[in-house]
Amino acid sequence: MHERLVPLDGKDVPYLYGMDCAGEIADAITTMMDRADSAVLVADRRVAGHADVIAARLRAVLPVTRYDVEAGDRQKRLPLVEEILEHAIARGATRGSVVIGMGGGMVGNVAGLVAALMYRGTRLVHLPTTPVAAFDSVLSVKQAVNLSGGKNLCGTYYAPSLIACDLRWLAGVPDAEMLTGLAEMVKNVLAVLPARQDVLIDALHRLSVDRESALLDLLEIGREAKAPFLRVDPRERREALIFEYGHTTGHALEFVARGAMSHGEAVAWGMLVAAEVSRMLGHLDSRDVERHYQLIRCLRLPDAATRLGGMDPDAVRGILAKDNKRGYLPHVAGQIAMVLLDAPGHVLTGDGGYPLVPVPIDLPLAALDTVIRSVNREPVRGA
Repeated sequence: MHERLVPLDGKDVPYLYGMDCAGEIADAITTMMDRADSAVLVADRRVAGHADVIAARLRAVLPVTRYDVEAGDRQKRLPLVEEILEHAIARGATRGSVVIGMGGGMVGNVAGLVAALMYRGTRLVHLPTTPVAAFDSVLSVKQAVNLSGGKNLCGTYYAPSLIACDLRWLAGVPDAEMLTGLAEMVKNVLAVLPARQDVLIDALHRLSVDRESALLDLLEIGREAKAPFLRVDPRERREALIFEYGHTTGHALEFVARGAMSHGEAVAWGMLVAAEVSRMLGHLDSRDVERHYQLIRCLRLPDAATRLGGMDPDAVRGILAKDNKRGYLPHVAGQIAMVLLDAPGHVLTGDGGYPLVPVPIDLPLAALDTVIRSVNREPVRGA
């Protein structure tokens, strides 16, 4: 089992990871839970077998309350947070309890809010079981759920005490889900680490033949990209907003799809939209836009026309208008704030020094049409 320290909200949080190390992870949790009187385990039903192993080891030293959830973006709402809180407190959870979230990004966010709200704050442990969670979402203190108006509009900032991942949990993720989930690593390479493009592509190709080493490389890309930004901007309100690249349109597509599109897939389409918007505004040249398509093709996404052609433009526009980055830039009717690049690894900076620029709201919709027409075309020679 390996250990890296991740800077989260002013403290270095241990991130433990390895292959076939679930028992060691459970032991590490019990070690860090000195003075804890119980654990609240919030787990994705799809990883119940893995959660059983963790729960059994923990029950040897303290009571464990278990709450399994049906993971999905449509369930990522406040009523679920309330249900878990009621369940935990009715079964004896106290301010000395530790909340453990085991699953993907949705489970991590819900468990994070539970930990932040229960008795105004109890300790939190993240056990990510998906690539999006392990390589990206747990490397943050943002905990949020959706409202009827859009994604992640209700939440807080709350740091975990420990993050741990047995890569065996990820090894069982189906290839299609794994590849779409790795869109966040494509984002990290395009926005922050362009020099790691060859490592990323090689890791994506090795997933089917040498999953352990590929996962280790991908996890390191996630940690390497985020650590410097989280040290200077732990709550992701200034420099670290760069990690919203692809998320403005991506969140809108994911929300309008109502569970039919994964977060990773939506962000992948969102990055292509952002690249096309930047080209339309004269910032990103055609070769760098093609670089986006080249990397996104490695994810083997579903057919663009099938997935995106039926999207209601008015519904997408409505969610874009309520994006959670509102308020960073001066409000101008008909404009939204987007993270855009003028070259891989180089973000455009707008008013106030934020890595955000104002964009007419219809521009990403026009760019989405371009993506639908362009995503399956032959790559530019030499790209």
